[in-house]
Amino acid sequence: MSVYLTVIYYEIMKNLKIIIPVLLLFVIQLILMINNFVRLITVIGLMEESVFSNQKKMLFMGSFFIIIVISVIFIIILFKNISQKPKEIIVEVPVKKENSRAERRRRNLEEQKRLSELEKQRNRTINNIMNGINDKLDKKEFSEKLLSNLSKQFDLVQGMVFLRNEKSLFTKTGTYAYYSEDEVPDFEEGVGIAGQVAANKEMINITNLPDRYLTVVSGLGSSAPANLLIFPILHNNKTIGIVEMATFKKIEKFGENVIKVLMRRLGEDVAKIIAKKEEKNTKPDKLQK
Repeated sequence: MSVYLTVIYYEIMKNLKIIIPVLLLFVIQLILMINNFVRLITVIGLMEESVFSNQKKMLFMGSFFIIIVISVIFIIILFKNISQKPKEIIVEVPVKKENSRAERRRRNLEEQKRLSELEKQRNRTINNIMNGINDKLDKKEFSEKLLSNLSKQFDLVQGMVFLRNEKSLFTKTGTYAYYSEDEVPDFEEGVGIAGQVAANKEMINITNLPDRYLTVVSGLGSSAPANLLIFPILHNNKTIGIVEMATFKKIEKFGENVIKVLMRRLGEDVAKIIAKKEEKNTKPDKLQK
């Protein structure tokens, strides 16, 4: 009986979770040991009267000794396991992973929706700027219409358009809110800020302009814009026009993205307008011949 309980105790100890029930079983084990000890004393008394043979005496004593050894081993195992610190168990909860995936999916959908809205807004802005602009206009009409449309989208306070002429110089073809007694000179590609923009084929967005760099005159007086954006008009990877825009407010990232698309959209119409102008200039020469 005692040996059987000892085996059960050891199996319980391998997956020990509750100490109190194990201690109760140990108390029962101890009671059984005391009972066996009392019985042993009785048997020893009978042994003295030679009721048992020597073989039975050795067998009984050996069994009792084995019970004691097993009980001692169990006690050692018991206290060793009780004294050990419980191991840290990390439990992974699949629900959290599912929640994390769902959260990432939700964020991705929101980001896609945001980008889609920005693209729609950008396309609407470009269409508004291109409204009324086509290759049937001459250089002056094209330039003034473009600056007028840009002013509605970017709160333009001053602007100027330069188109490339037959001498490969950029000459002024239209202005917006520009007041000056001096004529704006032509410039070559690579000369000055606008010429550098033409050479690099990239826009430049300048903020915090120096005082008196530009002056806007109105009936209320004069003021200086703080920001200047210059962008090229491109066709077949060649700069055929330059647009300068002065504003009181900085043109942010969204506005820059709109301009990047315009740089090439405008180029198609400008190329046709320039070609049409050059064709008109060559017709008198052909008639003379």
